[in-house]
Amino acid sequence: MLYDNPKLKSNTGKSQLNSLAVKLILVFVLFAVNIQQTVAQKQQDLVGFYKLRGGSHYLKADSTFVIIGYATLITGKWALKKQGEVIFTPDRPEESFYIYGRHDKKLKSESKFMLSNGLGEEETFIKVGALDNKTPQLKRIFQKNNHCFKYPEIYNTKQKGDTISLSSIPYGSQAEKSLPTIYTFYNANHYNDFIVIHYKQDYKYEPFSYFFKDNILYYGDHGGKKEDLKEYLKESSFSGISKTVFSPEEILITPLYKDYEIDDKELFNAQYSFQESKNAFIDKFNYVENEENTSDYEYNNTNILNQYKRIDSYIKFDKKFNIDEKAIFIYDCDK
Repeated sequence: MLYDNPKLKSNTGKSQLNSLAVKLILVFVLFAVNIQQTVAQKQQDLVGFYKLRGGSHYLKADSTFVIIGYATLITGKWALKKQGEVIFTPDRPEESFYIYGRHDKKLKSESKFMLSNGLGEEETFIKVGALDNKTPQLKRIFQKNNHCFKYPEIYNTKQKGDTISLSSIPYGSQAEKSLPTIYTFYNANHYNDFIVIHYKQDYKYEPFSYFFKDNILYYGDHGGKKEDLKEYLKESSFSGISKTVFSPEEILITPLYKDYEIDDKELFNAQYSFQESKNAFIDKFNYVENEENTSDYEYNNTNILNQYKRIDSYIKFDKKFNIDEKAIFIYDCDK
């Protein structure tokens, strides 16, 4: 007579369950891979050039984008979501204020600040020197309700710039309700020549969405048909940009404050040499001694380039402050 072996039955049952579990896992993995491949394929389908009402749109295979319009250049990341929605996330500055500095031997006991880079887009304030922690007071940079600006706006002061504090308040009725952020920079290298850059909170840094269907990218009711990306990348030098750098470690500026970008490092090194006495890069072939001090020196002249370095030592905190209403720059906009 044959008898059933309970232990054998138990092991057989377990084996069947394990086999079923393995099959289910394989099915799930295959399904997940298939979904991923489908999504990736659709993501790749969007790579191309699109001409829309807002400008030229370059959607690249590495999920970066460039949008070039009238006086507009936006870079960032794009991603395809459900039901054809395409999310664009622009690059944005990490901080509201940046300060760059250098040593200018001609200034001696003075400090010089260039304050034209974005500081007129909100109510902005500055304090050169140590800040009173209990009741801080910052000086208004532009007069209240100012609507006209000059370039460059230069502020000279006898105060040593070893500590520099900056803050801003958005224009509008909410200004009294907001708690301002104060940035305090520590100038450990004792620079005396500064460039201040301010980025206000702006809608252009916020994510936005388009819609993609049948090789057409839609913004509202307007659409642009997909075209070959490679061909259009050749037509614009700006289209090759993959990321906007809002705060490089160093910047090069002409004596009249025109930005200078190094396109080819090798060519730059062949043309320019660093002159210690001027603390600047000099064009070895074209520079004439002290030409930057002449009255007819041109804004676009790049024979001498001052090098400014970013000040990275700072703190920021939210705090109300008193305002010295005697503004640094007071303009009569009717003149």
